[in-house]
Amino acid sequence: MQNEFYSYTYQMQRYLAAQDNRIAQLESAIQDLLKEMEELKNRRAVNVEKIEYKFDQLKVETLDGTLNIGLNPNDLGQLDEFTVNGASPGGPYLFPERDIMIKEISSTIHENMDEMIAESERNSGNRLDPSYQEFIKSDVARQLQQRIEMYLNDTSHAERTSGRHDSLKEKTIEKIKTDIRLAIDNFIAYSHKQKGEKKSNGI
Repeated sequence: MQNEFYSYTYQMQRYLAAQDNRIAQLESAIQDLLKEMEELKNRRAVNVEKIEYKFDQLKVETLDGTLNIGLNPNDLGQLDEFTVNGASPGGPYLFPERDIMIKEISSTIHENMDEMIAESERNSGNRLDPSYQEFIKSDVARQLQQRIEMYLNDTSHAERTSGRHDSLKEKTIEKIKTDIRLAIDNFIAYSHKQKGEKKSNGI
């Protein structure tokens, strides 16, 4: 009977020792996981903190500073000094139907925004996140009137006649659509590049 008791006690000791060892292993594994989680939290992620889209100057704020794609900011400051066919327009082009034309051009651009974004997506083979699509449309709307006025004011003296207003409107629409397409193309290319860098870095 006494031998059975000693045998039982010995087995219990071995069982408890095995459990202690298992608990120690689990605690060690948990500590390793916590350490890895902390390292992941502290790792400097390669990401875009802020993307500010501009169809006249695609500007992307990154961790490394500002990257300008498209027109140089210095060029934007010289827009009032542009000459057309070698002749300076000589100031704003004001005419009775100007406000109506601006509204019509603006309306046409807004109606074509979805198709322009879709066209750039098809050409690049990449789709933009819906939130980026809405952001682009919102930012274009914010800048559109100023852009239209800039092109109207760049009209040459030869084109500043009422008989050429329809032609002027169509030319302005095409110029602005070209600007928007180029900026969206640049935006998609940059976004795709950023995603590729994240994947290569395992993020």
